[in-house]
Amino acid sequence: MKCASCGVEVDLPFQCNYCENYYCPDHRLPENHDCSETWRMKAIRSARASKSPVQVGYGTQSILLRPGSSSVRFSSTETKHLVIGTALVTGAGISFFLGNLYAVGWIGLAIASIIFSLGFILHELAHKYVAQGYGLWAEFRLNVTGVLLTAISVVSPLKFIAPGAVVIAGYPDKDLMGKTAIAGPIVNVIIAAALLIAMPQFGSGSISFALLAGAAINSFLALFNLIPFSVFDGLKVYRWNKRYWTALFLVALALTIYTNFVLRPFF
Repeated sequence: MKCASCGVEVDLPFQCNYCENYYCPDHRLPENHDCSETWRMKAIRSARASKSPVQVGYGTQSILLRPGSSSVRFSSTETKHLVIGTALVTGAGISFFLGNLYAVGWIGLAIASIIFSLGFILHELAHKYVAQGYGLWAEFRLNVTGVLLTAISVVSPLKFIAPGAVVIAGYPDKDLMGKTAIAGPIVNVIIAAALLIAMPQFGSGSISFALLAGAAINSFLALFNLIPFSVFDGLKVYRWNKRYWTALFLVALALTIYTNFVLRPFF
């Protein structure tokens, strides 16, 4: 698809939340493509400054932005999407660990599958919480391709776990997008670190193996999402603050190497 501003061919274009045209990474922000819907940005900026809610249009719906709100809100539609997405990820997690059932056992299988699901869902909810805290509209939505690939992963040895993602509307400038994007990988790093700290309490049995597997998966999720390319969180974080991106990327890389190549051979 061609960028509506410069005409460059883009494999994974960005859709503007306001004019709904598609753009390359350099022109994805409204101010970079002379967006025709700048009035929405002014309304949102005014609301953000006054901390008062503002009603804006987004696609075919009307949404309410609540600047400065610290609560996480879920619509009925989002709840349904979250339940379906979590069920698909859990199914993929169970099938992933069934191959190592001799090592994890049934209890370990249940623990590892839960951790597998939490790594995905808490990553997305972290994006949602931060975005809503800045007054943006943020809800989890399934996408058809992701649902199909994740469903196939349940019965296939190849795994692609991405049934959906948090969709954000409002005025996502570079700094705000970076802060929202970094929240997901940070959650995965925290989960991995917490599991590694808990492991010694369970010796070297099946539960420890399940915790190690969960730490390895969350470390990899953080590292993978921090790739500074296309729609990954890493590109938004890198453009926002290169130092933060470098620090978190190195931590995720170290955890991935430690859990997958240093500790795992001992289990």
